[in-house]
Amino acid sequence: MSDNFWHQKKVLITGGTSFVGKNLVGRLEQLGAESTAFGSREFNLTQPLQANSLMEREAGKYDFIIHMAALQHAADWSIHHTADQLNVNGLIQLNVLEAWKNFQPQAKFIGVGSSCCYPGEISVLREADVDHGPLHNSVYAYGATKRLLGVGIRAYKDQYKLRGIMPMFATLYGPYDDFNIATAHVVSALVAKFCQAKKQENPEVEVWGDGTQTRELIYVEDQINGLLMAAQYFEGDPSTYSGDIINIGTGTETTIRDLAETIKRVSNFKGEIVYNPLKFVGVKHKVLDISKARQELGWTVTNKMHTLEEGLEKTIQWYESNY
Repeated sequence: MSDNFWHQKKVLITGGTSFVGKNLVGRLEQLGAESTAFGSREFNLTQPLQANSLMEREAGKYDFIIHMAALQHAADWSIHHTADQLNVNGLIQLNVLEAWKNFQPQAKFIGVGSSCCYPGEISVLREADVDHGPLHNSVYAYGATKRLLGVGIRAYKDQYKLRGIMPMFATLYGPYDDFNIATAHVVSALVAKFCQAKKQENPEVEVWGDGTQTRELIYVEDQINGLLMAAQYFEGDPSTYSGDIINIGTGTETTIRDLAETIKRVSNFKGEIVYNPLKFVGVKHKVLDISKARQELGWTVTNKMHTLEEGLEKTIQWYESNY
């Protein structure tokens, strides 16, 4: 990725006050881009008029729209709020896509996807397989709205000749993440558990599942670099594009047992880890196939990635400084 590429580029970010949004804004500032970030407090994107207002206020301005706005939490929250996710996120996707066409058609549209889009019975997730099977029961509503976003990008490209792509993300962690144990993704939930247990001198930490389930984990700084590399994809020869989605992950799986042991060591927790196989674990195994990103973007070939321990050290330092 060329850092000079982003100098003075104008970028609109929906979901800009989120975990990824806050880190993305900081990175774009470092690169000299002019970013405008909004969250749900400023614009309710389930309302067409508000989605239009967001795009119309500076019509003709943006080089890129990075769309991340969504209603979503981890753990077992998603299985108890299926209708909420379907309704809110479905409306957001349709309204933002239409407003893009109406007010910012010159902008390249980056709609952030998720590994939740992929069929639940597939462990190795390849772009060509995204529609080849039902979603996992634990994320079917959220995953369906992310699939809708991908279909929408394709539809608006086909009919209106707009330019868009959907990079698929792995499981992120890092500064500004949600560390509420009830709603957090696995890494931030365990960081909070271990750091709190150390501070309170608790004798043990409970980890959901038996520890054999795996996740593909990526430090947020690396994920953002991948997102920006995918955005630069637009500046090449359009004939080289091979579809509307592209996987941006590490391509490697980490067991929850290895994750927990690493967090225990990095956080300096001295107690025991207790695994509870009766608790919710979601998908047992999944990992993104990143062959396409390697070949077309140079992903993980031209950029240095954080090791799990390096990323956890930064995350735990941030957590202990801010919580």
